[in-house]
Amino acid sequence: MEPVNFSEVIAQIDVETERLGWTREQEREHLKRNYGKRARTLLTELELLDFLQYLYLVSQPTPTLHEILIAKIKVEMQRLDWITDQGQEHLKNYYEKRSLTLLTEVELLDFLQYLVSQPTPPLEILIAKINVETERLGWTTEQRQKRVKNYYEKRSLSLLTEFELLHFLQYLAPQSASPTLHEILIAKIKVEMQRLGWTREQEREHLKKNYGKRSRTLLTEVELLDFLQYLTPQATPTLDEISDPLAGFE
Repeated sequence: MEPVNFSEVIAQIDVETERLGWTREQEREHLKRNYGKRARTLLTELELLDFLQYLYLVSQPTPTLHEILIAKIKVEMQRLDWITDQGQEHLKNYYEKRSLTLLTEVELLDFLQYLVSQPTPPLEILIAKINVETERLGWTTEQRQKRVKNYYEKRSLSLLTEFELLHFLQYLAPQSASPTLHEILIAKIKVEMQRLGWTREQEREHLKKNYGKRSRTLLTEVELLDFLQYLTPQATPTLDEISDPLAGFE
């Protein structure tokens, strides 16, 4: 299941407004009247999607409720940075189905309400993702600060709002096929587990006891960070401890 790519949504909004012959003034008037905002850069993800859907509706048939719910679910999954495995696991466990398209409208609404109730990852997580992306793209600190100053009129990442951080991250992500922060944290956890000689059974027991989950792929980034921080201070086991893999494990 592909997440919504908001750089593509914004590009499509440009295409549709140009096709309809809208002026900047017409767009500003529409945004002010419908969202109380004067620029599309101030819109939330749901508002951007709603705006694009409105532009489509000017000349196209109204999308079904089923299609609208799926689109909004994809927006929420991107906000929460759910990976494909997490979405499929949830659908299987709660609805015994493997795809959003197989859910009824009642099930889609139930899933959407569940996602909306989940808190957005802390700003620190978003900043960490941006740092990962800019480093992989080879950006210097000056380049990053220039982008922040030119587009958000602020002098550092720490001063950006949640929406501005998401907007910046969405700009960076399509430029690179780099691993996500989720994947990087999982890779680091693997290294620490190998260092400590942990078995799969030890890991499952720890995850079940502390997070109520049976696999590290189901952990959120906050939980992965917490797990990594737990593993890192642990001393490398001695030869005697290695001979007994369960030594010291509760």
